[in-house]
Amino acid sequence: MIYTLDTNVLVDALRQPAELDRLKAFLSWALPSTVLSSVVVAELTAGARPPKAREALEQQFLAPFDRRGRILAPSAAAWRRAGAVVGTAASANRLCDVLLACQAREFGWTIVTRDADFTAIRKSITGLKVAAPFPARP
Repeated sequence: MIYTLDTNVLVDALRQPAELDRLKAFLSWALPSTVLSSVVVAELTAGARPPKAREALEQQFLAPFDRRGRILAPSAAAWRRAGAVVGTAASANRLCDVLLACQAREFGWTIVTRDADFTAIRKSITGLKVAAPFPARP
């Protein structure tokens, strides 16, 4: 199983020591099977202010994934599918989440998230796998 992390679990880990501990515990066994979507990287980078926060994010979290080739961009097909889904009223204004979902579905990844919006998105993207943070070690 390949996991990908949604932005909210990473932001929570940065803001709450207990969530950081939970993320670290998850990654202690799941890191070899974890990738990041460039969509999440963009959301994290956009929210990292001031420049010191952005630098810390890059050096301490993103760079190790990048060095290992584990930051992946959505395909053109995922972008097209996301556009079609976002065009529906149920998913309007959720482009990043829908794009992440389309990418995850295409590659068979499981999204680790606490975002309830993925329940609605799953209705439009059949076969999408979502796990509430943090899945137990298999």
